[in-house]
Amino acid sequence: MASPGGTPPYAFVTVAETTYMGIICEFELELADLPLCAIAEELDSRLIVDNVVSRATDETTLVFSATGVEPNALESALLGDESVVESVAIDSTVVESRYRVVLDTDYVEIYTQLVARQTYPMGAIVTAHGWTVSTQFADRADLEAFRDACQSSNVTFRPHRVCETEHGGDDYGLTAPQREALLVAYRLGYFAVPREADLTDLSAELDATTSAISERLRRGTHQLIDHTLASSER
Repeated sequence: MASPGGTPPYAFVTVAETTYMGIICEFELELADLPLCAIAEELDSRLIVDNVVSRATDETTLVFSATGVEPNALESALLGDESVVESVAIDSTVVESRYRVVLDTDYVEIYTQLVARQTYPMGAIVTAHGWTVSTQFADRADLEAFRDACQSSNVTFRPHRVCETEHGGDDYGLTAPQREALLVAYRLGYFAVPREADLTDLSAELDATTSAISERLRRGTHQLIDHTLASSER
């Protein structure tokens, strides 16, 4: 199956052999008018989307971070971007700035396509040219429907990696990003005594900020305890 723009067909890779968890796809969306791309271009930097915040309204709210960017320059870029309705600084330093932003829905049609298909966004990187996204889809049909929606909106969809994810038992209430973060932390020795890796190592491996990784580990550990040790005391 070829993607729009003549890119090569992508292969599905099965990573386990029992009950399906869904389809995880890493892909690029190429269009300079996508939200936050103008900011990434103005700052000559990339922005890492750590989280998508659920709201009662139809507004789209994202938490993103940037490293090595002057806070004043970032503030100015946010104020000048028409796709940003509202922004709040969570952390604001040259080392790492983290912001919560509300986006104008006129700029996020492709995002709403993801929401409509009940996907689970696992992270994204914003550059001047577009977004590189990792998302979990329910099945292949939803992934292909999203690809077709991109084509209809003149957004180039370039898949890099697609996996059919499966598991052989209880997932302990973990989301896919929490499970991935815990497994990478275990593999690199984050839980070893003495510790063999820190959050910076995990951040480099998972291509996310240290604050995002810390949050995934905390929430994932809470879910594991809630579904194992704590469940026996209820």
